[in-house]
Amino acid sequence: MKRFIIFLTVLFWSFSLFAFNRSHIRIFTLENGLTLYFLQDTTTAAVRMELNIDAGTSYQNHKNAGLFTLYARLRGLEITPDVVKSEKTVAPAQVERALMELADNFKSLSVSDKKLREELSLLRTSYSDFSASPAGLINGAIDSRVFPENPWQCESGVNPAVFNQKTISEIRTELNEIQNLYYVPQRSSLYISGNITDSSALALTEKHFGKAHEIFSAAQASALPSVQSGTQNRTQTEKYVITDDELSPELTQIVLQYTDFSQDEADLIAAVFNNPESEFKRLLIKQKNLAIRAPDYIDASSAQQKNSSRLIIQTLCEKTKVSPLTQGELFLQMATEKNRLPQQELESILKKLNSGFTSVTDNSTLLMKNLAVFNQTNKDFGENLFNKNQRLAAIMPDYINTRFENAKPVMFVLCNTAVYAKYAKDFSKAGYKRVTSKNSFWYRQSQYANLNAKSSRTKTGEAEMDMAASALRFIEENKAQFSEFSLQNNIPVTVKYTPGSKTASISLSIEGGELLFAEKDAGLSSILVNSLASIIQWQLDALTQTGVLKSDASVNAWTGSQYSLLTINCTAEDAPACIECAAASIIFGDITPALADGISYDLRTQWRIKTGSPDFQLLCEAVRTIYSKPFTNLYADKKDKPVQMDFTDIAAAYPLILDCSRFGLVLTGGIQQNDSLHALLENTFGTLGSVKATENIKQKVEKKPLPSKIKKLQLRHRFFTDISADKAGPRPAVLIPTTDFSDPLLYILEGPDISSTDCALFNALLYELKERMQKKVSTEQTVKITVPDSDLPYCQITVTKIKHTAVTDRIYTECVQQLMADLENLISRNRQEEAIDLEKDELLARLENHWILHELDKTSDNQGTAVLIQKGKALGNPLLYLDMYKAVSSATAEDFYLVAKAYLPETPALRIYSVDSKK
Repeated sequence: MKRFIIFLTVLFWSFSLFAFNRSHIRIFTLENGLTLYFLQDTTTAAVRMELNIDAGTSYQNHKNAGLFTLYARLRGLEITPDVVKSEKTVAPAQVERALMELADNFKSLSVSDKKLREELSLLRTSYSDFSASPAGLINGAIDSRVFPENPWQCESGVNPAVFNQKTISEIRTELNEIQNLYYVPQRSSLYISGNITDSSALALTEKHFGKAHEIFSAAQASALPSVQSGTQNRTQTEKYVITDDELSPELTQIVLQYTDFSQDEADLIAAVFNNPESEFKRLLIKQKNLAIRAPDYIDASSAQQKNSSRLIIQTLCEKTKVSPLTQGELFLQMATEKNRLPQQELESILKKLNSGFTSVTDNSTLLMKNLAVFNQTNKDFGENLFNKNQRLAAIMPDYINTRFENAKPVMFVLCNTAVYAKYAKDFSKAGYKRVTSKNSFWYRQSQYANLNAKSSRTKTGEAEMDMAASALRFIEENKAQFSEFSLQNNIPVTVKYTPGSKTASISLSIEGGELLFAEKDAGLSSILVNSLASIIQWQLDALTQTGVLKSDASVNAWTGSQYSLLTINCTAEDAPACIECAAASIIFGDITPALADGISYDLRTQWRIKTGSPDFQLLCEAVRTIYSKPFTNLYADKKDKPVQMDFTDIAAAYPLILDCSRFGLVLTGGIQQNDSLHALLENTFGTLGSVKATENIKQKVEKKPLPSKIKKLQLRHRFFTDISADKAGPRPAVLIPTTDFSDPLLYILEGPDISSTDCALFNALLYELKERMQKKVSTEQTVKITVPDSDLPYCQITVTKIKHTAVTDRIYTECVQQLMADLENLISRNRQEEAIDLEKDELLARLENHWILHELDKTSDNQGTAVLIQKGKALGNPLLYLDMYKAVSSATAEDFYLVAKAYLPETPALRIYSVDSKK
């Protein structure tokens, strides 16, 4: 202990060596309440200014979450959980102009409805994408459980639905409230440092900020919501397991989050644990069952916000013989053992912290940045910033070790869904609560249901009417963005211009698809189209390197049975150059033997992997049952596709797909139809010619009567490895014979014409049927739905891991019967009431929701929209996806019932089983 006390003395003495100290920072308070922090530094030629406004996301509630961010974005400011800020570094002569610009943030916000809608759309999309992502799942799940009292105050706590429940006028009202309550001098701090005197800084600040606002009234102050404290002491460790298909089955992530510690304590513990040479990391890495690769795979951090302090400890474990549950429990045990903070390591870290702070105080810019950050989470205006290390040094080892040992964290184990399924019962016995995408965010959890229900209504009846009109609004606004014309060589062009979009997609469809060469060379179309995509990509990359393209552009290729798609994604600014490049590549490009050979090899490898799937083998058998050659050549799963062929055959076939009579163009995003676009397309794609010998060949997948059959198939089970043949040796040395592969089954259902709006209703019913079946099958099984499309105009229902086919058959029948009964009951109830409420029945709303999420999710980006348009265009109607949306949104229970009655039989017509599945 003597040694520790001596070190404290040295530490205190070292503070006198700082270049800048507390006395150098002058603090002024203006009459209107704004606080100015000033530090003069003649060693730097520039002047740095930072404005902090106490209006961060931690002040939002469940009703206005997201609007604080929207307001900051409209102002062009950066927002954090604690503050909104703006930084400027200028020459002394530009100080006054910079202060004028910063002071403008207190003026009334003037923004047009158009601009507001654009920013609202961007923000809504951003939050929606986040909520659908693995990162969103993890952050939302953790934040809502660490801070269950106020999860909406976290950055992940914004409910995207909030934006859909308010009109532009209502949003503008709430933005005005945020402006009047938060964007005021009394809640603001200005930090100025550099080559300027205090008198000049104060005079200019008073000149431009002094009349920004009158002093806050007591009524305004009382209207401000408080930021609830997230720091709390738990009596026991809470345990959760977060599962998702996107998480790697080869890794387990473990996260411990503490809210028991003060900011100083959390900072100190995190600094000790995060040292690469700490005893904490060394012992964890030494444990083989944790399989932590290196110190960098363990992280400890301190996350500070206004009135909340978090200590976060996390690691990434590789797959071992033990379960993720065992790894999690072992990590928790080892992390929380006694004396995890040795005195020697505490001393070493304190020396590093002191040295680091010395560097900060030697630089006025860094010092004022640190002061601003410190003030964001502390109420003492930096009074304790300079003695922080003294406070840390005063924390005794015995005290901090006891605090850590007694603290109870919230624990999270993150693993792949399939891996979790193996140990689900063990997790449950150990007290873990499961978290999935369905209950990750607070607004998806049952305990907040009443809160969500209350916030989901605005004025009586108005919300329901607005939601009822939302489909029509979407359809009409999108239809207005369409335009069509044809080039001189009859290539049809469809343009969907999105005002304000900075990106674009250029999609070229090529009629024929795999059917064009199915009779002799199945797979040849994919070789040709993928080769063409590679040629275009090379040319685009060259244009990027030479500076012709301002941003990277990417090419995607896809080939189906009836047509192929080449799609270029780029910025709207680069779209004209990309169009020229694509046309030139098509006209002058040349497939080399090396390119064709490489693409053939890749496609063949993908095909072999695909045909190793039991699901696909069942599908191939179904196609062979319905169709004959040449279409069945595309589903010959025992043959290679594409087959190896002479390059001369590939070169001879290449001109056949470069036939302008087969082409169709779709342009989406920030590409506007005008004379310039017409001229550009005529001078590029308009110069392409037609191959007379093939222009009348129209290959289509005809819909044939579905046979009523039960077939059993001997499935092939393949096992793959990433070990090369020369290194694998005679593996495996031992094979364990078994016939229990838990094979899948496949149902094939008849469906409406895929170009009709009845098909949209049918698909919505299929998604509902899938959800109902999934609830009835065992947790290890998965129900998959593939709706009818141009490749195969029938519905496919696949159920995995079948033990007894009769059980699954019965589940399917029960679900169809119950769905029909629910529709009949709804029809009967509506007739009795003689009117249908503006708010849709739960079942109809669910059917519409299923369809939108599955069918219209592609509209979130330009490429997805282009694909939807091309899909409809191949069926003779580029606007088909909008027509289908209108049909689904306006469909009654009778409409759905009639489609279900016609196309949802209680027993599927065609059933394909594995011979190894028991009845």
